[in-house]
This record gives sequence, structure tokens and C-alpha cells, in this order.
Amino acid sequence: MALSKWIAAATTTVVVLATSSAMALSCMRPSIENSFNNWSEAPETYYIVSGTLTPAAPLPPVPSLSQANGGNFDTSNLRGVYRIQGEVIGPVQSDPIDHYVWVRVGCAGPWCGQFPTAGTSGVMAFKQLPDLTLELYSGACPGDIFADGNGSVKARVQQCMTGSCVAPASQR
Repeated sequence: MALSKWIAAATTTVVVLATSSAMALSCMRPSIENSFNNWSEAPETYYIVSGTLTPAAPLPPVPSLSQANGGNFDTSNLRGVYRIQGEVIGPVQSDPIDHYVWVRVGCAGPWCGQFPTAGTSGVMAFKQLPDLTLELYSGACPGDIFADGNGSVKARVQQCMTGSCVAPASQR
């Protein structure tokens, strides 16, 4: 009887651990509207940019799954220097930007974001840091950079800036 209770407890533990690992990184489906709302409600200042990123210096390695799994790694230096070329989006017009920025990779348990590849383009938001530099966060869940080949994402951001920020029905 004691052995069967032990087996049941062990089985329950394995199921709970497997379930919590599988659900640990349950990312919400990204939408530019949700990201815009997060950026606009944050206490920091964000600049929403439509542009292209290019690494300007060698990038540090991102932890592998085995390194990240224990959560015993320091991500404070997981930043790379990039050049952003494009435009800062405004509600009516946009202003050109050609600037060097930080891209910071964040991790959530064993899952880490990745550095953007050279030529990555789309709509993204840069947080202004206290030293007035700009930083893009690349987390484990998508929603940091939105591809915008036809300009529709930029148009939706401008719509959000004028007060009507509603995700299309296909993205709710």
C-alpha cells in the first residue's frame, strides 16, 4: 500500500512539473494594439519607430536552454548595440531617425528572446533610458517587433495615437 501511494505521488509530481513547464511560457497572441497600450501606459517614455535594425558591434551570446533552465544567469549585460534607420511614428507625420540604440534580450525561466538579425525591419518601440539612450527589449514572447511590409501596422499605430486603438477582429 505504501508503495502504491509513493508511485501515485511521484506520478502526480511528474505531471505537475511537466504541466507547469509547458505552461510556464504561455505567451499572449501579440497585437500592435496591445503592445501600443503597454508602451503608452508605461511610466517610461517610448518612441515607436518604423525602421530597420543592423548590429553595430559583435553581440554577446544568448544563454542556451541548458544554461537558462536553472535561472542562474545574469541577463544585465545581455545587450547589443544596433543602428536603427527609419522614422519615429507620430499621429499625423513621422520624423526620420538614424541612431545607435541598445537591444536588450530578456529571459523568462529557460526561454530567452533573441537578438534581431541584420536587416530586421518593422514597427518597434524604444524605451528612453535615464541616460537618454534608447533601448529595444527582445523578450521570450513575441510582440516586440511587428513586420510591416505594406504599412498597415504603422497606420494602426497612428490610429491608436489619435485615440481609437482597437485590434481587428481577426486578432482579438
